Amino acid sequence: MKSRRIPILLCLLLCLSLAAAPFAAADLVNIGGKLRYYDEYGREAEQIGLDLSQFNNQIDFSALRDQGFTFVIIRLGGRGWGGSGRLYGDRETRANLQLAREAGLEVGAYFYSTAVNPAEALEEAEAALKTLDGFPLDLPVYIDMEYSGDYPYGRSDTLTPGERADVIEAFCGAVRQAGYEAGLYASEGYARFDLDTEAVKYLPFWMASYTVENRLPAHIHSYSVWQQTDSTYAGGVDGAFDLNIILPS
Repeated sequence: MKSRRIPILLCLLLCLSLAAAPFAAADLVNIGGKLRYYDEYGREAEQIGLDLSQFNNQIDFSALRDQGFTFVIIRLGGRGWGGSGRLYGDRETRANLQLAREAGLEVGAYFYSTAVNPAEALEEAEAALKTLDGFPLDLPVYIDMEYSGDYPYGRSDTLTPGERADVIEAFCGAVRQAGYEAGLYASEGYARFDLDTEAVKYLPFWMASYTVENRLPAHIHSYSVWQQTDSTYAGGVDGAFDLNIILPS
């Protein structure tokens, strides 16, 4: 009888622990109720965070903090990739900024760019700064440079690396002039093939590289924040979200 009770008891304890713990991606480890990330060499991330927009719906920032998340990067808006390049906002920006700050999380921001020249980049920076309206940040305001969802027909998809560098410099220069730190977001592939990385290497780089088995990116130049996956789950967020990592320097 004793030989049967032990595995039954262990099974019950395991089920209870799983029920109490938030569901998370396999790359995150729950230790003592805190979510932690370890890279392929076993190094623990200094910080884990996420980026958010209106598509994440309602967020419980206190629950995220209690699980070990320390920072969020919040969308300020963007520009459409169609011909008109209409600027748009994000209906949850102000609430997300304020609630994240009240929960004690470090806060950064980003703006999705499809600017085709420096003049449009300045328009985007003006829109981002107007939305911030002086809100204090701990992390940079990142210009988000990506391929469009209609590649290669998006309005900025065919810019040369040099033209992209001009757009980035115009946006980031305006952000710095307003008193914020400026940074760049791009995927590893985008940086490799479509950016003049030498021209923008002075900027804090938030890089997307969705690796498996916690492998580090084969990065072009150093990055300060690593967007490791777009498929993380945790208590406090309805559905999947992007996991961002800050590794020891």
